[in-house]
Formats: sequence, structure tokens, C-alpha cells
Amino acid sequence: MDLRTVETIIRRLFTDAEFRSQAIADSASALSEYRLGPAEHAALSKLCLQLAGGQKLNAGPVTSLGWWS
Repeated sequence: MDLRTVETIIRRLFTDAEFRSQAIADSASALSEYRLGPAEHAALSKLCLQLAGGQKLNAGPVTSLGWWS
């Protein structure tokens, strides 16, 4: 799994309206320019479906995770 590629795609989904529209309409086509493994493709396709349905991502409250906060 290439986390850098996944991060790039997620950032692009949230900042590039045209790419997001294409990914929602046809995730396989939109993601084809990236070299993704089956698990990455499935996870990102699921994210595209969630965006299409207007579902909020499962974001909980932000909490501190260490002694430095």
C-alpha cells in the first residue's frame, strides 16, 4: 500500500471539484490514473460512494494523544 498515493487522492477529492465529480460518477475511471492495489481501490471507491451520498466521514472529536498537549 502506497500511503503517499492514497493521501494525494484523498486531498484531491476534497480540493478538486472536477475530479471529485468524476470520482463520484465513475470511481474506476477517475482512479485509473493511479497505481492502486485492490484494497486501496476498494477503500477509495467506498469513500467516493460516501461523498456521493452526502454522508459525513466518521470523524469523532479531536482529543490529545500525548503528554505534549
